[in-house]
Amino acid sequence: MLKTIALTLTTLLLSFSIHAKPNQVIQPISENAKTRFEIQQYDLAGEDKSQYRIFVAVPRTPAPAGGYPVLYLLDGNNTFPMAVNGYLPVNGDAPLIIAIGYPGDTAYNQEARTRDYTPAAPGEEFAKGGNAEDFFLFINQKLKPWASARYAIDMKRQTLSGHSFGGLFTLYTLFNHTDEFQHYVAASPSIWWGNGIVIPSRTPLLNTKPKSITITVGEFEEKPEPANAAKPEDPQRVKRKAERQQVTKARDLVATLKQQGNNVNFIMFAGKNHGTVIPDAVNTAVMVAGQ
Repeated sequence: MLKTIALTLTTLLLSFSIHAKPNQVIQPISENAKTRFEIQQYDLAGEDKSQYRIFVAVPRTPAPAGGYPVLYLLDGNNTFPMAVNGYLPVNGDAPLIIAIGYPGDTAYNQEARTRDYTPAAPGEEFAKGGNAEDFFLFINQKLKPWASARYAIDMKRQTLSGHSFGGLFTLYTLFNHTDEFQHYVAASPSIWWGNGIVIPSRTPLLNTKPKSITITVGEFEEKPEPANAAKPEDPQRVKRKAERQQVTKARDLVATLKQQGNNVNFIMFAGKNHGTVIPDAVNTAVMVAGQ
């Protein structure tokens, strides 16, 4: 738990941009999900002694000859139950799901995810972040070998996905370590962080092309929701919305990646905002991973 009210408010504004406080209630895993997956949980430490809770869903169907496709999913405390509960066989094969969270019983550890999911950037506004490279090394050098030693994994069918700051980290990995995953699903990525520092200055943006890139947003992440049209909106929130352009920047990035010959898909979920879009984004990641 953060130590001061001021720090809590600052981190929430950074982590969830222009939107309300995140729902910290974690949905239970359904009995139906337990018939489709074997659910496991472990704790692992990073090199800097950071603690991570690893949630694993192993499909109850036998592994293919080449191993299971695997989905590495961020904000695991919250997204793992969504992923297993939302999976439907009609949407494709079930991937092995490895979700990375933090010890504790809340959906989001704001301080830790701000630290881990964001690239280093100048300015006091971004001083609480900057450990994206260390977090990537934890995934690549510790978590992946740990998982490969325990599960039958198809190393040619690996997907990385996250939402908001998790989407930002997904883009960071895409641009800096492209070959480590074959599929990327960046949901509502916080491209505004560090004034767009995640996007490389080089052309083309990617030196090698992954099999697929999917970027998703909610319809009302940038424009007002009709249901709230009659309500006065906080001027500071309006200002942040205009500056951060959550949807516009995602759409522009997709256009650039497409123009440079990448297999990229843009999905806008109708009627959803930054919070309510999360289940849709998670379900999309599960489907992409299982393909």
